[in-house]
Amino acid sequence: MVKQVCAELGMSLESARSEAMRSEPNRLAERGRLRKLGVGKFTTTP
Repeated sequence: MVKQVCAELGMSLESARSEAMRSEPNRLAERGRLRKLGVGKFTTTP
């Protein structure tokens, strides 16, 4: 989830910052860096 990603990256959990981060996992999944598990859930690729 986006807030978990922000927390792991040491980023602010403010709603404005997390909303800005919301599209980034989708971009990384399109590039093959993440794997999409379901709506709003991602994991790393091996």
